Amino acid sequence: MKRIFFIATLLVAALSLNAQDCETFMLPFFQGDAARLAEYPAPKLDWRCRYAHNAFYESDVVPEGAQVISISEVTDKTTGKKLTDDFQVDLNTLCYYGYDFQRLQLRYPHGDVTICFPTPASKHPYLVLRSLDETYDRTEFPEKYVK
Repeated sequence: MKRIFFIATLLVAALSLNAQDCETFMLPFFQGDAARLAEYPAPKLDWRCRYAHNAFYESDVVPEGAQVISISEVTDKTTGKKLTDDFQVDLNTLCYYGYDFQRLQLRYPHGDVTICFPTPASKHPYLVLRSLDETYDRTEFPEKYVK
């Protein structure tokens, strides 16, 4: 019985940590307004957090059919500054909502275009922004992508 209680306690702690990380990660969506974030419905916050995480991956090659765009075309929504060519990718902190990635995706009206950014200063030389369609699909139907 004690063992079950201990495992349940660890599970709750892990879930709380993930929720807290999601809140920190999602703060740019609310323009840094922690009060708005706190009032936002938890299921919607979780969905948006998963969407933001699903938007990117790193790659050693340009995916077939991807549009290659300089990372310097991406703007930080908080500072208004463009990213530099020596930008180092950290997928644990890179928030889809903190930058104008959606503006770049909307250049392609059908939502099915993958965008690839050269990031030579990173562990992998390319940051890949999945298409709007694929990001949504991965968020709404994660079971389709379990390997």
